Parts: sequence; C-alpha cells; structure tokens
Amino acid sequence: MTISSDSGGLRRILVVDDEANIVSAVTRELTAPPFGRYRYEVEGFTDPTRALARAKVQPFDLVVADYRMPEMDGIAFLRALADIQPDCAVIVLSAQTDMQALIKMVNQTHIYRFVPKPWHGYFLKGSILQALDYHGVLLENRRLADSVKAHNIRIPSLVPETDRILLVHTSETLLARLARELSSRSEMDELFAAIRSEIHQLPPVTLDEGKLSVHVASSPHDALKMAGDAAYSCLITAYTLPRMSGIDLLEAFADKQPDCARLLISDGMTMDQLISVIDLVHVSGVLTAPLREFEMKMVVAQALARRRTVIHNRVLAGMLQSAPQ
Repeated sequence: MTISSDSGGLRRILVVDDEANIVSAVTRELTAPPFGRYRYEVEGFTDPTRALARAKVQPFDLVVADYRMPEMDGIAFLRALADIQPDCAVIVLSAQTDMQALIKMVNQTHIYRFVPKPWHGYFLKGSILQALDYHGVLLENRRLADSVKAHNIRIPSLVPETDRILLVHTSETLLARLARELSSRSEMDELFAAIRSEIHQLPPVTLDEGKLSVHVASSPHDALKMAGDAAYSCLITAYTLPRMSGIDLLEAFADKQPDCARLLISDGMTMDQLISVIDLVHVSGVLTAPLREFEMKMVVAQALARRRTVIHNRVLAGMLQSAPQ
C-alpha cells in the first residue's frame, strides 16, 4: 500500500516515542518559530501500533521515531511503516551506543539520520529540514530514472571520484583534527557506509582514506583563491572568520563552484540564524560546535551523497530533453 502526500509548504510529521515527554518536546520544537521554508503539522504517539493505524489513513512526509520502545522496537515499527508509506523519510532518536544494532536498523529501515538523545537545540529541526530536502532529491532521482528507462535509454553510471574537501577555520589545531578524523576510519564508518548504501543507482559516497582529499585554508581569502585553482566537493567553514563571515564565504564560494556542498560550523550562532542559514543560504548541513566525530562524519557523508544525486539528476534531465518525443 502506498500513500502519497502533496501539501505545498506544509509538511506532516509523525512522532513516535514511548516517552510522552519526548513526544511533547519534539512537537513543541517543530511547531515553534523559527520554521524555515516549511511549516509542520505534527501528530505524536506513545503507542507504535496506534501510530501505524494512523499512517494507514494519513500520509506523512517524515517520521521521527525512537530506537528503543517496549511494545515494538524501532526496527519492527519502521519496517511496518515502510509497507504502508515507503516514501516517508525517517529520522531516529537514540541514546543507543550499540553500533551493530544501529547498522542493522539502517540496512533494514532506510534511515536518513540519527539524532542522539539529548539533542542540541537546533539539531533536530535542522536535521528535519535537511532530511525533507534530501528526500525530495532522491524522489526526483527515482522519477527521472523511471522516465529515462521508459524512453529505452540506458542510464549511465557516474564514475567514482575522489571527493575534495576544503576546511576553513582560524584554529590550526581544529583544522588538523578535522582533517585527521575525516581521512581516517573509526567504529562509526560501517554505520556511514550503511547510510550511504541507500543512494540507489549511484556509486557509494565514501569517506575512506585514499578516496578523500582534505585541504585546509586559514582565511576566506585563501579559500576563494583555492576555489579558482581546483574543484571541491564540499566546503566546511567556521561561522566566525577574519574580514568575512562564514555565511558570506559560503555564498561567494557558491558563485565560483555552485555544485560544491556547503557546511557551516555553528560557533556562536543563535537558533534563528541557524535556521535562516539552512533555509536561505541552502547549506547542506550545520555542524554544532564543539564538534563530535559522529555528527560530523554523518553530515559530511550525506552532504556528499546529496551533491552526487543532484548532479545525477541533472544528467538524467538532460537525457530526457534530448530524447525523441
């Protein structure tokens, strides 16, 4: 059974957690300003069985579900939801640290992102904004691919590339740490690989050493100069920089390299500023200071995957335009 939703700027969110205070907290956060480009209609349930019954009659754009629930665990709930609404985006709330269980959950339930309990003030709303945007890109990719196949055109494979990441910060210590963490493996990498495997028909985005080239700049001037010398897959910049804010750098960099994914480190920003940046500057993600490796690698991996999908969509759209009518 498939239920589809088309509600303009309104997005319907299903929240499922056995703790009523968590359901209330998520609902309160999503229905309070700042909103960004979407408005949310939220329905919350502490009983996953009742949530599934509601999903049979009401389409949702995204579900926020707890990982561990006594009546029905997160995997069972999301697998059942996928039978009802396969195109619903998924975010999981979890205090769980069992990596193998999380990997299993990603492989079986198509999760966009984990939001750890307790979450940073902006992180849930920012993650939902990005999940909805990213999910729209994936649905468009599917639509375009189906149209190309209907014209009996072979869909070309994108050649895997080395992703070049540019880091911009005034702290040499932080730059060195970010470069080291992005270029090396950790216990989280199986989880990121499972998340990235959800990008169907596309080569997987990897953060493996040898397939990622990390470069650093200590000022916006240096970063913009480097943009004239080489193409980058992703720009990660601090908000506070000398003689130019991180937001201004993101916009200037986008003029030079519009396909580059853009991430902002939220040092000293308010919730209003963060949502505005996600909404207006169209950053691919926001990293919370102090940075945690888990969040950083997850957001970077998804930013790279979204960039690759957008490029693939452009290729497919061009093939359709040139196809005989």
